[in-house]
Amino acid sequence: MRPVPHLIDRRSRLGEYAMSFMVPLFLLRTIDPLLALLAATVLTGFYVRQTFGRPEGHLVHLAYRLGVPLTGLLDRRVQRYVP
Repeated sequence: MRPVPHLIDRRSRLGEYAMSFMVPLFLLRTIDPLLALLAATVLTGFYVRQTFGRPEGHLVHLAYRLGVPLTGLLDRRVQRYVP
């Protein structure tokens, strides 16, 4: 039987970091490649800083606390979440 690596269940955010870098590059590459590189670097740096070592959903919680409207996040049928 083949041995299973010890890191198989560890959560990795490498894909999220890569997407936060690649999306601005693809969206802005037709306008100005240097601007796209700068935006991608800044967005990735912010995203890594806000998510590294924190639980999943931290940015959603932060956005909710800042008053950003997050439609579809909470079920409207539930009257109270905390007893």
